[in-house]
Amino acid sequence: MRGEHDSPAGGTPRLGPLLKAPSIAPAPSATPGATRTQGRPLLTAPRRRPTFAGRAGHLPCLGPPRALAGGEPRRSPTLTVAADAGPVARPAAPGAALAHRRDVDGLRAVAVLPVILFHAGVPAFAGGWLGVDVFFVISGYLITGILLRDLERGRFSVARFYERRARRIVPALAFVLLACIPFGLAWMSPPQLAELARGTIAAALSVSNILYWLQLDYFGPVAERLPLLHTWSLGVEEQFYLLFPLALAFLWRRSGPSGAGLALPFLLAGALSLAAAAWAFATHPSAGFFLLPFRAWELLAGAGVAVAATRSAAPCGLRAGAGLAAILAAIAAIPLGLLTSLPAMALASAGAALLLRHGAPGLAASRLLAHPLPVGVGLVSYSAYLWHQPMLAFARIRLGDDLPLWATAAIGLAAILVAWPTWALVEQPFRRRGPGAPARPLAWAGATLAGLAALGAAGVATGGLATAQPPAVRAILATITDVNPWRESCKTGLAEANPTHPRPGCLLPGDGPKVAFWGDSHADTLQGALFPAAEAAGLPFYSVTRSACPPVPGLTRTGDAASPGCDEFNRGVEAYVLADGYAVAVLAARWSAGIGWAPFDNLDGGVDPRPGDVLTPIGAAPPDEAARAESVIARMTGAVRDLLDRGLRVVLVYPIPEAGWNVPEELARRRAESEAPVTLSIPAEAYARRNAAIVAAFDALDHPRLWRVRPAETFCDGPVPGRCVQSLGDQPLYFDESHLNNAGARLLAPAIVEAIEAARRDAAP
Repeated sequence: MRGEHDSPAGGTPRLGPLLKAPSIAPAPSATPGATRTQGRPLLTAPRRRPTFAGRAGHLPCLGPPRALAGGEPRRSPTLTVAADAGPVARPAAPGAALAHRRDVDGLRAVAVLPVILFHAGVPAFAGGWLGVDVFFVISGYLITGILLRDLERGRFSVARFYERRARRIVPALAFVLLACIPFGLAWMSPPQLAELARGTIAAALSVSNILYWLQLDYFGPVAERLPLLHTWSLGVEEQFYLLFPLALAFLWRRSGPSGAGLALPFLLAGALSLAAAAWAFATHPSAGFFLLPFRAWELLAGAGVAVAATRSAAPCGLRAGAGLAAILAAIAAIPLGLLTSLPAMALASAGAALLLRHGAPGLAASRLLAHPLPVGVGLVSYSAYLWHQPMLAFARIRLGDDLPLWATAAIGLAAILVAWPTWALVEQPFRRRGPGAPARPLAWAGATLAGLAALGAAGVATGGLATAQPPAVRAILATITDVNPWRESCKTGLAEANPTHPRPGCLLPGDGPKVAFWGDSHADTLQGALFPAAEAAGLPFYSVTRSACPPVPGLTRTGDAASPGCDEFNRGVEAYVLADGYAVAVLAARWSAGIGWAPFDNLDGGVDPRPGDVLTPIGAAPPDEAARAESVIARMTGAVRDLLDRGLRVVLVYPIPEAGWNVPEELARRRAESEAPVTLSIPAEAYARRNAAIVAAFDALDHPRLWRVRPAETFCDGPVPGRCVQSLGDQPLYFDESHLNNAGARLLAPAIVEAIEAARRDAAP
């Protein structure tokens, strides 16, 4: 997330002058703060107003650069400001067009603040993650500009480039990674600590994006509790810059001194990456978000702007203002539902590119961004970005996921305060060449990252220091992996909109009426008990599930956990079941999760931290939330009636009680403080409130071929009156916040099998 903006000599802007800067100040040259040579201004044009839009509203903007006298191509103009005049254009030395720009520092603030508020859970900034896209464009612009300047001056060196990257990236990153360790040891459970260790290894090796792409599925760790989740963007950048400098140098040498041949390769590569991103977001959205091939177009957009800027300047107040407006509009459009992910990313990236290409001192948008406040935030944006996610994640781990909004927003913004000393005491000393800086920065950076990776490996090898826990606590935490063994084969991936049926390994042979079982991830957790029970009873049994998709055609899921292809999946299963002569359909789902936006609150201090999302009828646009919820419930009951009308017997499994917290971790925490086993439970009232609407709708169904299974009768008002149990002593019944483990599934399976047997008897000739 860090672009490079200092001078070739390693100079860096200082905060003091920025905080005191007047509204009009001399523009920086290639070395920030140095605006004169031998006491005289650098080559400066006569004091007159430029012909381009130097002030807001002055049009038209500059067209293509004109030739100077003698037919020589015009050099890229940059701007300086005289004390008694407006902006003045002046010819500049090669590369000067990419000199340090205060408005780019301000643009960093526009990028980092929405990201922080997004991770803090501020609803108005549900699109704040687009700040990362803006950072990618800035990074491509700045780093390409520096590389082009080095190539033009004949001093390009791969080793020098990576030395510069090491000085900028590694010190603050290593400091934050090390700072996470004591908080992890104090507040994290062994599984969480092991996850932190994996994140440390990935961050040190610049592969965090790959790690979280592989891990963050519906059953993966909760994103809000991952202190190092945000380092995925660093992984994307560093992977891009592994080969980009060499590719740029190769293209530069082939294109000649003008660099005219760079534009087409950049354009083609960016278009290819953007097309790949469109495919990925439609079929593999997690890969589209995390992986470099589907993100490279944003970095290349910034690189393309840098190439254009070295050939000619194009200051234009209207276009720069439109760019800033586009960024803000994209961020605002996400919570309003006006744009989906990729179009919003494209709009924000295009806005950043416009502002970088057409912004200049004196223009309205640039003056706004060059104000001392956004510049000050922008200068510490890298450290602020590094700090905000660990601070928020550890607060949620320590204090719970139901922190009030003002608290999470305050914690997130406090990262900016922590970033200032990190910038001054960690970033700056290592970025300067001279006394106190490492003599061999690449070796130092490599050793530091290797040491961090070794620490992470030790954490993974010890299971997050699990052996330090009492045996009872270790046994409880081990149940986190007690999941349905048929998940990998019988739960379809999100990319399989309409898989072929029957899926291999998911169909049991048997005699008599055939049984089909399908639903979402709550149904999936029951397979570990139903497959053995069906096999023991000799039932012809087929099971297939899909995360986030209840067994209801005509619905799609929208929101943070959007799951493409639910309708296609359900219609495909129904078609197979009807065509192959199944007699009994068993339906199970987390029915209430898609009816309303609110996460489950267990009334004992636990709130499900999973992202909110809802179900929406396909082909309908309900006028308000109440109408949408009613139409979703109507589709659910309609799906049951449709199967009944087609002659099937239906076993309807009512909602399984949710937990509201990670059951093994919460039980382990309480067991560590107790001498005796603890039965974890929540008020039955929480279940009743959560599921009142769907239970009432299901109760209203009346048909002789309908059998009902009520999980609340198994888990609630039994072992603990008035409460729903989540463990029986030291045995958890869930492996996370809402999904039954195999022990929990075995408790519920007899009631389901009994209903199946009754339905099969009714279907027998």
